[in-house]
Formats: sequence, C-alpha cells, structure tokens
Amino acid sequence: MAPLSRILSILFFAAGCAAAGQSLQLKKVRKMTVEQFGGRNVTKLRGDVQLSGADGVFTCDSADWFRNENRFFAYSNVRFSGRDGMVVRSRTLEYLNGESYFSGGVTVTEGDQTLRTSSLRYSTKGRKGSFSQPAEVHTKDGDLTCRRGSFEGDTYRFLGDVRWVGADQKLFGEQMDYAATSRSAVLPKGGSGTFEKDSVVFGHGQFALSGARTIDLSGGVQGWGETRWFSSTRFRREPEADRTEWSGNAKLADWEKDSTEVTADILVTTKDSINARGNASVAMPSWSGRAERWRGHRSDSAYVLEGNPVVWSQDYQILAKQFFMNQRGPGDSMWAYEGVHLGEVADSSGRCNQMAAEALRARIRDRRMQRMDLETNAQALFYPKDGPASRMKSARIELWFKPEGGVDEVRFYPNPSGSAVNESEPSFLPGYADRWGERPSRTDAMSGRK
Repeated sequence: MAPLSRILSILFFAAGCAAAGQSLQLKKVRKMTVEQFGGRNVTKLRGDVQLSGADGVFTCDSADWFRNENRFFAYSNVRFSGRDGMVVRSRTLEYLNGESYFSGGVTVTEGDQTLRTSSLRYSTKGRKGSFSQPAEVHTKDGDLTCRRGSFEGDTYRFLGDVRWVGADQKLFGEQMDYAATSRSAVLPKGGSGTFEKDSVVFGHGQFALSGARTIDLSGGVQGWGETRWFSSTRFRREPEADRTEWSGNAKLADWEKDSTEVTADILVTTKDSINARGNASVAMPSWSGRAERWRGHRSDSAYVLEGNPVVWSQDYQILAKQFFMNQRGPGDSMWAYEGVHLGEVADSSGRCNQMAAEALRARIRDRRMQRMDLETNAQALFYPKDGPASRMKSARIELWFKPEGGVDEVRFYPNPSGSAVNESEPSFLPGYADRWGERPSRTDAMSGRK
C-alpha cells in the first residue's frame, strides 16, 4: 500500500486537476490505493466511486484509473450522467480521453426513451454513440427492435430488420432515422407497415408520431385493407383529421359501401368526403364516368362530376357540362345539365341512336336503367334496322326501360314534331362526342365482393 503522503498528494491532485488540465476529477470514493501495473501507476478506486468531467459524471462500484493517460476501467453498476440529461448504464466501462465503451446490459435513457443493447461505443464530447448488436428501444410513441445502429444528440439511426410497433401502426424496414425531440421518423430506404386497418408498402416514408400526427409515403405506394385497395406515387395520412391524400397516378378501389373505383392525379378522402382532381375516372356498379373533377359526399352517397365530364351506364353514353349522382335508396339517381347528349354505341356504319336536351334525369335500379327524362329543347335521332332515320323534337322525352334491359317505351310531351329522313352519312345531334374508348374497366371481383 502506498504511504499516506502519496495518498494525500493524489487527493490534492484530484481536487485541483481542472487547473492542471486533467479532464476527469475524482469527486467521491470510499477506498483508494496506488499500485504499479506494467510499469504504470494505476489508482484503485473501491466503493461509491464518482468521477466528474466537463461532459458528465461517471459512477460505479469500483474502477482502475490510469489518470496520467486519462483512462479508466469501471466495474459493476456503471452509470454515466451527461450534462444534456442522457444517462447510460452498464456492467463495465472502458474510458479513454472522452471515448467510452460500455458493455453488459447497456441501457441509454433520454427523457421518455430507453435503448437496450449489449455494448455501446459513446463519445461524451461529441454525444455520438454506436452499437453493433441487436437493440430494443422503448419510447412514448412505440417500441422498436433492430440489429445495429447509432445516434448523435437526439437523432438515432436504426439499421437491419427494423421493426416499429406503435399505438395504431407497425413499420418494417432496413433503416429508420428517429428524432427524439420532435418525435418523428424517416424510412429513407422504404419498407412496409400497417396503419389503422391498411397494410402498405412504400419506397420512402416520413412519420410525425406526436401532436398532429402525419404519415407521408412516396417512391411508389401500394396498400390494401379488408374492403379496399389503393396505389399512388405519394400517400399522406392525417389520422386525427381522418384525411388521406393520394397523388400521382392515384387509384382507389373501395368495396365497403358503394363499390367505388377511382383513379385521378390527386385523390383526397375524409370521413365524409371524396375528391378527385385531374383525369378523374370513376367506376361503380351502375355507372362509370370521367371528368377533370369528381366530388363525393360519402354519408349520403351524393357525387358531382364536372370539367368535360362523361358518364356511361349500361349501353348508353351521356355527355353534359355537369353531373349530379345520388346512390341513396334502392337505386341510383342521376341529373345532367347543359348540352346533354345521350347515345348508344355506333354500328358498323357509324350511326347511333341519340337524344339531346338541356337537362336529363335518370333512375337506375338493380344496375339497369329504369327511367329517363330529357327536358327543354329535347331532340331524338333514331336509326331503325329497316327504313329511314327519324328526327323528332319535343319539350320533353320520357323513356321507360325493360327489367332485362332495352327501351320499353318512348313518350314525347307534347307530341313531337319531325319526320323520317334519308341520310347517306351518319349525323349527330348537338353535344355528340365519341368517348366510348375512355370508358373505364372495373377491377376483377375480389372475395366475392362484386
């Protein structure tokens, strides 16, 4: 054992080491001795050891301190408390000039977040850490596991089979960057996950996990749930507002209520609305349509198509400036306004039966047209199989259809004016356009839902 004078000199040095430029100070110890080890002096610290530096305080049950090298080994109940609030615990520690290697049951705690792993390299000066062993992370927002990772300040990078489980979401990927202060995460290499009732795969993801939570996905997104399927270039979800936005070749097939299939440049849904903008295409059991804009009110199944719209139902193409649809009740109701044109598919000669008016009302039941009214300046052009064409005008034309399909009766109010005409070339009533090639096809039936 070193003489008393040697021990006193060490204590004096420890108290004044800051003035001498030493980075660590001995603040507390129950027993201390100085021994020779490989030609070097080592200070043996035993019992309630506390060493302090500019970046924090180390405590442990015992330590071997090579103070001339600014190096020490700590054993049992090791703890580092950083000035920034971070706390690291382990069974053993090797420290050298601000670089620490913790091993054995390592935990890193910062605020409400705890990381557990078997070993950790940590720079107390740069607040940088890395671990190459599997780790578990527990936060207010969820729990995570990964194979390895690193952190700097409050920003963490988790790598290798990253699995995140939150209150209402699960995420899987090869990399996640997590900011503890803002409680946000990024999956730069993409991955997959479940959000509420949907499963999703994506190329890149950003997540705000607190406050006004948001889910931003890009790089090609595909998702599916119990009653729907969707895809788009980008996807954004705001759970608190119950708002979802798809953009870039957006497609949504929802079989829950109206069996609706929509494609558009941008598609936005809320709890009670659906809005499609840019090349919007809609397909439902009774009708389908295209327009620049499509707006829907989901609770009462009311919809508006505008911006060069066209609607197809059964064997008919309907053109107008604006359409209103309603699916409440046993059937669907349709209204069309301004420049209405109703036509069938043209035959091999290019001729087709047509009607035109300023307004149209229609009723569709059991996916078949039941009744149709054309009002204000109504016109009709019919091409029978045998005989000349007929052109007629009336204030209103009423059509009734057979249950199995096809026109049953046509009524004119008042009696029509017009006559049979001989036409060598096909002709068309005002508002005609051949848009049959734009008619959207429906997705194949899934699980018997259609």
